[in-house]
Amino acid sequence: MKKETAISKIKENSTAMAALMLGLGFLCLAGAALGLGDSLYHSTFSEKKEEMANLLGTGLIFAACAFIASHIFRKISHTGIPFSDTAVKGMKTIAFFLFIGSFLPNILLSLFSGKYSTINDSFIEISMLIPAIIIFCIAEAFNYGVMLQKESVETL
Repeated sequence: MKKETAISKIKENSTAMAALMLGLGFLCLAGAALGLGDSLYHSTFSEKKEEMANLLGTGLIFAACAFIASHIFRKISHTGIPFSDTAVKGMKTIAFFLFIGSFLPNILLSLFSGKYSTINDSFIEISMLIPAIIIFCIAEAFNYGVMLQKESVETL
């Protein structure tokens, strides 16, 4: 495959992914808002603290991650280069938000209840922590790709 063809495919696919991630971010925000509204409408605040903390924590974290991913793909669609400092910073930011999201619902629950409380008897949510670690490792691999790309440009 020629370089121009590969870059045009990367740009085309990145544009679609940017739009998809933007839509996903808005869906996460809407889902969190609708879930919170439903919880508040059908019950008292004291009955649904755990559910609301979970909705707020995960909904906002996932929305932020989707918006950051949309920004990364938008940049790639303009440049055609996936190995950039912007992509690495964005992936590390996503990993950081997922790391924060692994314990944010429990912090919110503690704030809502006024005492130390946890969801599912665990302070850290492993299902958010593992993707954070994986995305951070992928960001480091992309960082190496950025270094190789800069070296290649300097060689030419």
